[in-house]
Order: sequence, then C-alpha cells, then structure tokens
Amino acid sequence: MPTAHCPNNRFGQHLAKQYGVDAVPSLIATSRWGSELGIARLHYDLPHLFVLPPLPAEDAFLLSVEISSGGSRRIRSGGTMLRLGPQREGAFHITDLSECNSAYVCSPFHSMLFHVPRETIDSFAEEMDVPRVRALRCDAGTVDTVVASLGRAMLPALMQPGEASTLFVDHLALALKAHVLHAYGGAAGVASADSRGLAPWQERRAKAFLMAHLASDVSLAEVARECGLSRSHFSKAFKQTFGQAPHAWLVTQRVDAARRLLRRPDLPIAEIAATCGFADQSHLTRVFSAHIGTPPARWRRLNAG
Repeated sequence: MPTAHCPNNRFGQHLAKQYGVDAVPSLIATSRWGSELGIARLHYDLPHLFVLPPLPAEDAFLLSVEISSGGSRRIRSGGTMLRLGPQREGAFHITDLSECNSAYVCSPFHSMLFHVPRETIDSFAEEMDVPRVRALRCDAGTVDTVVASLGRAMLPALMQPGEASTLFVDHLALALKAHVLHAYGGAAGVASADSRGLAPWQERRAKAFLMAHLASDVSLAEVARECGLSRSHFSKAFKQTFGQAPHAWLVTQRVDAARRLLRRPDLPIAEIAATCGFADQSHLTRVFSAHIGTPPARWRRLNAG
C-alpha cells in the first residue's frame, strides 16, 4: 500500500481541538503494511501560560522538535513534572502516550510533531530485520538537528498538500523512523548504510518504473517492490547507484522532460506541467527555475528554434 497524504485527518483534528485552533497542517503517511506516521506543524504566537488537557492514553509515542527557538515548557508524565526549560532550535522530546501526559506552555513556539504508534515501530523493526525496541527515550534538554532538519523538509508538503510528492514524504518518513529507532530505541544497525548499489537488472527496472510514472504520484514502496527490496534497502542502494535519492532523481527527470517539451512552441506550459508530473504551471515554474536558473517561459524564448 503506498503512502497516503490525508490533509484532513484525525491526528490534525485532535491537535486542533486540543490547542483550540481551527486547523493544524498535518498529514498521515501510511506504509504498505498499514502502519501510520502522523506529521503536523504547530505554530503558537501567544505569550501567556496555558495548560493542555491530558493526551488520550494509547500505545504510541509523540515526538516533538522545535524548528525555531521557543520558550519554556513543562510536561507532567505519570505523576512526575518534567521541566524542559528554554526550547532552543532543535530541542527534541519524546512523550510516551501510554502514560497520562499533560503540558504547560508559557511562551510562543514553532514545532513539528510526529505521532508514532507502537505498530509502526514494530513493523519498521521487522522490515529492517532488527529486534523490536521496548521504548523510545531521550534525556531532557536533548537537541536533535537531524529530526529538526527532517521536520523543516516536510513543511512544504504540509503547507501545500496538493503539491506533496508521495515518494518524497515516504522517503522522509523512512529516514525519520530509521534515525529515531537507532538513536532513541537502541536498534543497532538501523542507520548503517549498505555500501552495495542496485544490481544491473534492478537499476533498469527502477528507472523504467519511475519513467513510466513520470506524470503520476508514486511511492517508495512501489518502486522498491519492483526491485524485490525493502524500502530502506532500496533507498540506500538507489542513492549508491545514482548519487541521488529516488525523489531527487525523479524530479530531475521531470525537469529534463519539461525542457524537451518546451522546445515545442505549440504546447501550452500548463499542459507540459501536467504531462511531466507537476501539480500545475506555478509548481513547474518554481522547480524548473530552481534547477535551470530561469523560468520555463523565458527558457523557451531563449531556446526557440
């Protein structure tokens, strides 16, 4: 089952209700085994103290990371008050939702939240062929620049879900799970890279499959399945072979395809965008400009004839 992007999902709805806001940008990434990873952005500007009600008890973990410097926060967990102190950029915290947790917030913050059910952790450990972890733990005051960077990378998908690439979100979710299990669950070997690339037949099949789906959304799991590999092993082997992550390689191919079609003056740029897998003309313009250094319309004028 490919990753699903669900902008209007129960995770976001629950956070919106808890924080008393109309909506929280969020999505749910779903693996082919049905396990889920919730992703959300919370940006709170008010400086006064407020208390969040206890989170519902469930067999899951809530990971939070500050993507900009924030204020002080306290969390009550299992009857114990934990003072997190000033929340600098990259400040990272893991809440075990099987315990009774509530938070006391007394200043503005800008955070990324990741909802990770136990089922998701167990499924990923099985996929990686490592022992299951009993818990995820990190010390108060931990700063994790890796999770902060992954969170910032997910922001465009949250803020513009119509342009979100399944392959891109799937790749980031996979990296997050691998890092967290290795760093906070003691799953030795999860983050170690496999130095071997794709076999020649796998390389051909991966390229053919991605090019056949140039204009559609495709998940990492689908491409990996074509090559007979797990998502994690495929991702590492693909990057070893091509020097790029699968999503970055696919975007490059889409830009190259757009450049070829732009040489045909009869084709509208909006039609080229749709043919090459971009959400719309403005999406093509942003990506094309970032790769080529000039907008598609100007490139067409400079290269006409």
